Order: sequence, then C-alpha cells, then structure tokens
Amino acid sequence: MTDSTRSKLTVRTRTGLVEESDDAPLQLAVHDFTLPCRRFLVEHKVAEVGRVSVTAEFLLRLLKITGGIGEDEAAAFFGYDRREMAFVLSEVEQNDFVERFNGRLALTTTGHQLFGPGQDEPAIFEVEQRAVKVGLDLISLAPQERASLTSFEIRLPELPVTDAKLVAGAAEQVPTAFRRYYGELVPRNEPTITARRSLYSIDTVTPKERYSAVVRVGVVSSGLRPSQGEVDLTDWRPDYELSDREPITIAASRMLEKLTVSARADDHEAYDALVTLAPEFLKEYVRRDGLSIERYYRHCYVSRGDVRADRPTVPIIGSLFTQENARRLVDVVGYGLRKMKRPVGAMFWVAPITPMWGGTTILSELLERTLRRIDSENQNLLKRQPIRSVLLSTTRPERWTEEAFSWSCIAEGRVLPGGLELVVAPGAFAAALVHAPIGIQSGLAVPLGFASFDEHVIARATAMLHDKALRWRLDEQLIAELLPSGSENVGERTET
Repeated sequence: MTDSTRSKLTVRTRTGLVEESDDAPLQLAVHDFTLPCRRFLVEHKVAEVGRVSVTAEFLLRLLKITGGIGEDEAAAFFGYDRREMAFVLSEVEQNDFVERFNGRLALTTTGHQLFGPGQDEPAIFEVEQRAVKVGLDLISLAPQERASLTSFEIRLPELPVTDAKLVAGAAEQVPTAFRRYYGELVPRNEPTITARRSLYSIDTVTPKERYSAVVRVGVVSSGLRPSQGEVDLTDWRPDYELSDREPITIAASRMLEKLTVSARADDHEAYDALVTLAPEFLKEYVRRDGLSIERYYRHCYVSRGDVRADRPTVPIIGSLFTQENARRLVDVVGYGLRKMKRPVGAMFWVAPITPMWGGTTILSELLERTLRRIDSENQNLLKRQPIRSVLLSTTRPERWTEEAFSWSCIAEGRVLPGGLELVVAPGAFAAALVHAPIGIQSGLAVPLGFASFDEHVIARATAMLHDKALRWRLDEQLIAELLPSGSENVGERTET
C-alpha cells in the first residue's frame, strides 16, 4: 500500500494592524506653531563691481592683451587727440590701474588683479556703507520673513526654544548667519542688487523688534504603527531649506512628544457612541462586545472613498484638519446643505480631550468657509439669521479655539467620553471621531470615525447633544436649534 501525501491547509494570520504590503505613510494630524523671530539692523560694507567709462575699460583690456603699448599708439587706436587721451588716462591713473613710463602704458599690479582667471573683462570694486534690517528666527537663526498674523494665529502654541543662550546672545551670532545667508537676505531688502555685489565687512548689529511666524507641522505615522509618528515640515519649507533649520525640526519633535496620550477607561464608550450614531454604516464591524476597532481601522485605512450622493457616510481616519479629511468634510457639508429642509442657526463642535486639539489655521478656515455656505443656503430658504459656531468642552478651551468659535460652552464634569469629537449642524451634516491610541496602550491618538449627511445619523447626533444641553449650559436659542424639525417646545425635557 502506497502512502499518499495529504495537502495541508495553511491559514495565514495577520501579525499587524494591516498587511505589510498595504503599509504606507498615514497623515494623522496637522498642527501650526508660532516661531519666535527677531529683526536686526545690520550695518555693513559691500564691495560692488563698479564700471569705468567704456573707453577706459577697452584701454585696460587692450593693455591686458598686448602687455603694454605706446601712448601715441593707444591714441591712434581710439582715434583720440592728446586732450581726449589725457582725460582717459587720468581716469585709470587715479585708480592706480595703469602706469606711464617713457611714453608707454602698462597695467599696474592693481590693474592686473582686476582680471580674474579666464576673464577678459576687468572687475572694478567700490566699497560702500550699507544698513539693512533682516529677520531671523530665534531657534535656527535662519532667514524668516515677517508677515501679519491673524488673531487666531497669534494665539497658537509656540515652538520651544532649544538653546536659551542662542536667544539671549542672538546679536553675537547674527554676523555668522548674515554672512551665511547674505545672498538670500539682502535681495529681499534691496531688489536692485546685482550679482556684482559681495559682502565686504560687518560693522555693528542692533537687535530690533520681535515677531512671530507660523510653522506648519504634519504628524505622519504608518498603517502598521499608527500611534507612532514623526514630524513632517515639508508643507512649510522644502527639504533643501529644512536642512538649514534642523533645530526647528528638533523643536517640532519635542512638541510631538506632548501629543502622546494613554488609553482611557471610557474609550469603549466613545466607540459605542459611533455605533449608536451610525449603526447601519458600522454594522459589518460590530461584535457582541461592541465595535471591532482594528477591523474598522483597516477598513478606513484601505478604502478611503470619496463623498458621493449615494454614499452619505464616509469613513475618516486621522484628524479632520488634515488636508484630505478637511476636503472630505467640506464635500459632506456641501451635500448636506443642499438637502437641508430648514435654516441652520448654529454649528456645534464637541472638542475631544486631547493635547493641542484644533491648533491649526485649517480649523478657523474650515469654520469660516462652512458658516459662509450655511448663510448662503439659509438665504435660499428665505431666512437670514446670525449663525453661531459653538464650541462644547469640559475643560477650559485653548486660546486659539476660543478665538476660532463665536461661542464657547464649558460643562462641569464629564458629559461625553473624553476622546469623542462630535460635529453637528442640525438638519445638515454631522461627523464623529474617537481620539485614542490604536494597537498600543500609550502613543499618538489615531482619530477614527466618519462624516455624514445621512438624515438618520444627523438626527441621532443632534439628539445626543440635545439630551446633554443643560449640562453644556446652552441658552434657549441654542437648545431650540437642537430640537427635532417642527418642534416648538424649547422647554422640552433634557438630561440634567
């Protein structure tokens, strides 16, 4: 009897959050920070290539080629009489470019030095005194132009100074930086500068006014390790400029360390809230114990579909303030506003308890753009009314978020799970995300959720806020915005 070899069934198991073949960079968040800068008055001298008269230049070139020539021969060459030739000779003699001996003309040592290697044209330098104001950042001492900041940008967190001694003694370091970046700094202040000018000496440096610039920092991780990321400053400056600003990259990395969070005891409640809001959308990812976070994460990571009329709810991975997610939210807003049946008087935004949330101008721009579109659609419904952007928080809002929103409501104690972010424009659109590490207990929060213009999702999100209205200390007008369409009873019972 011959033994036959049986084929074995091999079950492939996944060892990471996603397949290694699918792994790619994941844009987690975008943060804007202010960069401390200062202007300095730099008094210096420049050596500029001057130009003598055309005839004098030709005479110098003639003497360079011939090695020397008689005065009469030179006059005959140019067709000059004695008086005209004397005028040309006085110009080159006064500058010690030409010497006369026994009726012959020849270049002096200085005259020979005017011609560089392989150069047929003399370079004649004039030293001039200059004073210019230059702007440098106080972290890397690299050039940084001054621009007007908005009231929101002024309130953004500042990058930490990595070398306090550098800031204290910046004026002493400026000469080195000025020499290094001279070709970049001076043309900004003197547009007429030419390549024929070079720095001769630096005399004095006087510190002037301080100012701030805005640095955009992206937080990038990967599909396999979403809670372990690094900073990306290429939206601020190209790589070749960042190589001169390494201390700024280091400062941004220090801020990244402050974004680390630990898993919360109520994170499961936050994920349950997602299921409560969009049960139909999430039904394939729900188990007996709730949302299968890793399965839904893989779905969001692999299939990031665009918003369409027949796809009212779309997955979101990463902050709403990344360029891609902000675009998705704008698309959801557009579809939702076209479908709304009643005017919108307020847009509510529950801030998650996560470090430096909303610290980017994308938040203020997104709010401004959305409120303008709501106002336009309200007018189409023949009703124009003030629209409030309402921040709902359980902690004291950061300075920049207070500036971004027209209204802030602070609740005492816990109202919703700390990691839950919820955006609601009643009757128009909604978005919900959970900010928590994925795959590890402590690391960067990986925002995970969805945005929707589905009327059922919007109704549930609106009801969730309405049930907590008194806890947020909302006024009657805002509570009325959260009532179901057609309801007029502002005093309807809410949770206390």
